[in-house]
Amino acid sequence: MDTFKKQEILKPYFENSYGCAAFSSVAKGGIFFVGGAYGKGSVYKLPEEEVVGTVELIQASGGFVLGGEVYAEIIFFQTEADFTRFTEGNFEFGADAKVVALTAAASTKATTMGNQGVQVGMTADGTQVGGANKDAAPEYTKGMKVFTVSLGGLMYQATISGQKFNVSMS
Repeated sequence: MDTFKKQEILKPYFENSYGCAAFSSVAKGGIFFVGGAYGKGSVYKLPEEEVVGTVELIQASGGFVLGGEVYAEIIFFQTEADFTRFTEGNFEFGADAKVVALTAAASTKATTMGNQGVQVGMTADGTQVGGANKDAAPEYTKGMKVFTVSLGGLMYQATISGQKFNVSMS
């Protein structure tokens, strides 16, 4: 969560969202036409940042993919109903185009959970997330907003993927 707390542009999401799910590291890899990812995280109620559960992210992807990367991800939930819908189980499809070389990365994403703007950076601390405006009210798609930051790896991909979240509430 610290990776995202450092991003000034995300402050309105931490202040106005009902909750979030944060993954400090998700490992992703693939070769040729098959890929996958896995990570564990925590579920929080905001703005107190109270941990109320744990979550697993499991992803399968198809398309051109070669290499591996590690990234951090956070999903904000606009309302209690959005939060509850997520904690009851959610499957999502996405389309990714990404290039990662060690800690330098450039990416864009279109998903059923909201499009992610272009993100470019040389290190996790130096990467500025896109798709948000720190001076505007938070924007959500279907009550959610997703941000990711590449932590490192070497990967090329143009894929269609599905994510499954397994949530255990405290």
